[in-house]
Amino acid sequence: MLTALGATETEDRVYCFVATTVSATWAEIRSATGLSAGDIRSSLAGLHQRGLVSQTNDDPVRYVASSPGTVEAMISNRLRELREAQEVLDLLADKRRAAQLSGEAAGVFEVVHGQQALRHHVLHLLHTARSEVINMVKPPVIAVQTSEGALPGDAIRNRAIFETGALEVPGTLDAIRDGMASASDVRVHTKLPVKMLAIDRCVALIPLAPDDAVPVGVLIHPSAMLDALLALFEHVWDSAVALHMVDSGEVSGAADGALSAEDKQLLSLLLAGLTDEAIAAHFRISVRTVQRKVHALMEMASVRTRMQLAWEAARQDWLPGPTASPSPVPRPRSPGSGAGPLRVVDSAWPPPRRR
Repeated sequence: MLTALGATETEDRVYCFVATTVSATWAEIRSATGLSAGDIRSSLAGLHQRGLVSQTNDDPVRYVASSPGTVEAMISNRLRELREAQEVLDLLADKRRAAQLSGEAAGVFEVVHGQQALRHHVLHLLHTARSEVINMVKPPVIAVQTSEGALPGDAIRNRAIFETGALEVPGTLDAIRDGMASASDVRVHTKLPVKMLAIDRCVALIPLAPDDAVPVGVLIHPSAMLDALLALFEHVWDSAVALHMVDSGEVSGAADGALSAEDKQLLSLLLAGLTDEAIAAHFRISVRTVQRKVHALMEMASVRTRMQLAWEAARQDWLPGPTASPSPVPRPRSPGSGAGPLRVVDSAWPPPRRR
């Protein structure tokens, strides 16, 4: 019993005997416990120091045990001390976990400040991609403009999702059209959850400031956060609209017996949510001409509204449907070209290289 309070086993044996007999002489204690004289002497001294045993003035001296309430008070005090120790231990454990997470996060997240630094790292990231580049592009673009034609290497699988507003930036549609290649897929979404550029499923970069007022971004290395961002891209990709663009070699005659290549592009831009003004600027024609062409498509589909036109275009398969999403590219051992971690943030997806 008393050993839980720090007493020795001999002290515990002596106290239990004295407590049950109320009082006992030194000889009675020795006879009942079988302990040596030295053990009894040290045990009585220890119990007296703890306030658990006192002695009388009788001859021979008798030893009297304190009441069980004294031991109970000692147990209560020890429980309080243990609770306080547990609280301190919990605090230390929290600080330790925080320090561990901070150390781990230092290897997962890297922050890049300034537009020029972002631009430098974005270009480096694109040029060192080895198998796959994926991107979600939202306006405003502050690092590398799509119209600049900054391109990854050949034979890189390129997938990009543009928010509708990004396509309304002058020159963006032309850059996408001129850079279309067999290894690229471009889709459009009315509202993207975040900007993101990722290569080889090893690094991803997103803006740190939600409003892009400050050119600061964060680079994310392999981690649960990176896996979540890649899964988010695939989810948005499945719900985005494929963008059909007229290649420079296509003619405006009938295609597949239904629509001309130019009409396919017009319809694709309508489904992407572009305004008549943005479409007119892309084709370099008037808004009235765009509206006349849309009306002609509605007559061809025998519908009265643009919503019905979109439905009929899907029903008659006037536009090529989205191709199946490619299997995720296996994550290489390290990002980039082996030159160390890349600190890359925020970019617009440049279109793939023209064939």
